[in-house]
Amino acid sequence: MHSPRLVSVASALLSALATALLSPSAVSANPGAEVRVSAQLGLRASAVSGPVIAVSPASYDFGRVNVGESAAFDLTIRNDGDATLTISGVTHSGPGFSATAGSLSIPAGGSTTLSSTYTPSGSGPQSDNATIVSDASNGNYLVLLRGVANNAPAFSPPLAASYALAAFAPFFLVASATDAEGDALTWSLSSVPSLPVGATFSNGNGALDWTPVPGDGGDYAVTITVSDGFASTQGNTTLHVSEDNRPPTANPAGPYNGATSVPLQFDGTRSSDPDAGQSLIFSWEFGDGQTGSGATPSHVYQRADNYIVVLQVTDTGSPPLSASALTTAAIFDYVPVTIVQPLDQQPVIKAGKRFKFGVECYVRPLTEIRLATMRLSTTYPNAGPLPEVVINVPKSGMRIGDINGNLFYDLDLEANTEGLLDNVPNRTVVTIVFKAKTTDVEIPLLVYGTLDLKVMKGGHRAAPLALDATPNPLRPGTTIRYSVSEAGPVSVRIYSVQGRLVRTLKDREYTEPGIYQARWDGASDQGNAVVSGIYLVRTTAGDQVSTLKVAVAR
Repeated sequence: MHSPRLVSVASALLSALATALLSPSAVSANPGAEVRVSAQLGLRASAVSGPVIAVSPASYDFGRVNVGESAAFDLTIRNDGDATLTISGVTHSGPGFSATAGSLSIPAGGSTTLSSTYTPSGSGPQSDNATIVSDASNGNYLVLLRGVANNAPAFSPPLAASYALAAFAPFFLVASATDAEGDALTWSLSSVPSLPVGATFSNGNGALDWTPVPGDGGDYAVTITVSDGFASTQGNTTLHVSEDNRPPTANPAGPYNGATSVPLQFDGTRSSDPDAGQSLIFSWEFGDGQTGSGATPSHVYQRADNYIVVLQVTDTGSPPLSASALTTAAIFDYVPVTIVQPLDQQPVIKAGKRFKFGVECYVRPLTEIRLATMRLSTTYPNAGPLPEVVINVPKSGMRIGDINGNLFYDLDLEANTEGLLDNVPNRTVVTIVFKAKTTDVEIPLLVYGTLDLKVMKGGHRAAPLALDATPNPLRPGTTIRYSVSEAGPVSVRIYSVQGRLVRTLKDREYTEPGIYQARWDGASDQGNAVVSGIYLVRTTAGDQVSTLKVAVAR
């Protein structure tokens, strides 16, 4: 219903307009009066407008608010009209938003504060059309409210109440959590007492990595906190560290040599455990995708190659502890042998003379070499009129001894080199090749081995090489001294008494004449400490060679 004042104003305006239309003479007689009347009537009509509502700001964004919390903001409502403004209520279109005004009156030109709150539920962006209902001449007022519901990350899966750790045993825990909004997560860890220096925790992925050592035993109350940058969640657990068990030591022995299709036996019996009363469980990986168990398993390789063999031993303590070690297996598609010379023999072969040597085999028994098939040759092109020579067998038959004094049996042999090396220049290094067949009836295997020797002609005799080692036995290492009389390549190698290469200290390094030394720290080429025993140091310098026994006592 219109107010009486507005009705009277409208009536006056209509009367004035009618007068003007009916009395043109009066208007023409006084045209300025028409302008003044119209202006006065328009001014009176615009000034008298009733209550007018205005809200500042017209919209508001609460931003990200954690679920379970609330955020508040004050809106200002003004009455820009010339009559009292009556607010009858506020309605909302979205959940979680509120702006309660109740019933209030705002005089012309006045203002009041309307408090709005956002208490989110759910997840992600949310909005609300808050409508302020009033008697304003410009109608109800719409305010847009916005916000984002944020949920704290949740552990998934939750942390266990406790974890059991043991000294020497690696422990790895990766905490995991999900976030409803897909926010990037960060992690932190606290502990009472504090974790030792050896424990590491990643703030990027919540990973705890720790291998306790003796002295770390006890209980640790650990709190892991995950945060999405706005809200965080804590997970609590207890780490119980025991020191009742010590880890074993794995020793796979080796390196090993074998032939395809022939069983090769491995030996892990040198593995040990420091805790009395515990036994070991042996697990082997042979490097060809096959596995085995037991202390001394046998394995058949089907393809010639060099394989990395892994032995893992696990004790029967609580909790069980494991240790691993590596060795190698060189597998040939033939039976490999090693050509050896007498202990005092220099690495030379005299052309046209009788050549004494031995053959060692780690794969098959020496008795399985068919003597009548043994031949000696060289890879040197056109070395002589004979491509190979027959190896003589003593009339007494096969002779097995230890020609090089390494405490490993060899087949002692002799060959006449006449016609084999006639065309080879003096002092030329050639590769001597030993070939034979096994005694296998169905498919005899090739027996093969090589040795690099210098061809000597004219009765040349090389001077001996002086060599010693200090200290001997080594503690914890030893220094090997040797003299070089002629410039040339020098090699210093350590062998086991079984003839296996253990360590190469120098490999054909060019060296000027003088006295030199090489240090051996008691480790193999793989970096493993060698076991106690006797080892042979073989030093080669030009035509000179010397072998020295060195003791290792652990």
